[in-house]
Amino acid sequence: MPRRLPPLVALLVATSCVQGGPRARGATEDDAGGRGAHPDVEGARELDQTGVKLFRDGRFADAIRYFRAAYRMGGPSSELWNVARCRERLDDGEGAALAIDEYLAQRDLAPADRAEAERELHALRARPSILTVTSLPPGAAVQLDGRPTGGTTPLSFEIPAGAHSLAIRHVGFTAETRPLEARFGRAVIVSVTLAREGK
Repeated sequence: MPRRLPPLVALLVATSCVQGGPRARGATEDDAGGRGAHPDVEGARELDQTGVKLFRDGRFADAIRYFRAAYRMGGPSSELWNVARCRERLDDGEGAALAIDEYLAQRDLAPADRAEAERELHALRARPSILTVTSLPPGAAVQLDGRPTGGTTPLSFEIPAGAHSLAIRHVGFTAETRPLEARFGRAVIVSVTLAREGK
């Protein structure tokens, strides 16, 4: 069924008129697994409705199980989009990206839905991270990718997604250089103990 609203909103509209509670089967299945050979669309709708209610209640981890179970029972590809929305609410950017990758692998997506998912995936992968640097002793100068940050340890600042090189220098101590990678907006924490020069 083509969607004309954002995926989760469309699913809420599509399922709001279906009556009945969730079926016990599939409701507690894990996050993995493929689709069954014999679709049960009515059962999938019931599981989806429970997933939507759990999402509204802020129970995102539980909602994922229901959306996954609904998808395995023959629910639409939008169940995978809902999983991605839940992962985002759980601050799991990488898990959300994996769910969107799975969603984009479906062949039944409308062009507008595919374009929206691709935009969302790009945004997830480009999320900046907060880098926190501490040192012993404190007061060390910090450079990121060869450029001074303008601060001394301890300090925190935002860095773009991708691979970086961090240098930590303190007068009288041997400089430390560390590679790091910022991914999906995850916090990055670097803590170093600097060795005195000449030791």
